[in-house]
Amino acid sequence: MPDQAARLDAVLKRFQEQAARAAELKDQIANLRGHARNADGSVTVTVAPSGAVLGLQLSPQAMRRSHTALQQEILGAIRSATQQAAAALNQTVEPVLGERAEQFREAFNAHVEPLGPSAPPPASSLAAPGQPGHPERPGQPPQMPQTLQNARNRTNPRAVEDDDFGGPILRRE
Repeated sequence: MPDQAARLDAVLKRFQEQAARAAELKDQIANLRGHARNADGSVTVTVAPSGAVLGLQLSPQAMRRSHTALQQEILGAIRSATQQAAAALNQTVEPVLGERAEQFREAFNAHVEPLGPSAPPPASSLAAPGQPGHPERPGQPPQMPQTLQNARNRTNPRAVEDDDFGGPILRRE
């Protein structure tokens, strides 16, 4: 029995060490950021290692560009900042994960096509000037979609019909 207790103690100690390293790694990853500026410094971006944009700063000089040129400057800065954050992430996890670092990178990195110029969303999906949800009316909630308004106005407020969401949904209170 003493051998079993010693083995159990060793396994428990290794587990505690791994848990401590994992907690430290989690804290380090949470604080990682990538920062980038365009060539003239008019666009500054901060991103998380995942590529999530955490900050965007535009100088008055940036506003002198056409909308498509500004769009490209912003996307380029996002790409650069994301690459910087990914490199920092790799440097952080490599010493802790060792040979498993490659598995981590594959799991963490999303395979996303690079962003390029894209068409704006259709005007019908945007709030019109003077309508709730339009930037000219800050603080106003966006207007409820018509299908939800219709569902709310029906005689039985607990049932939502098939045509609203592709199937019946009953609410329980």
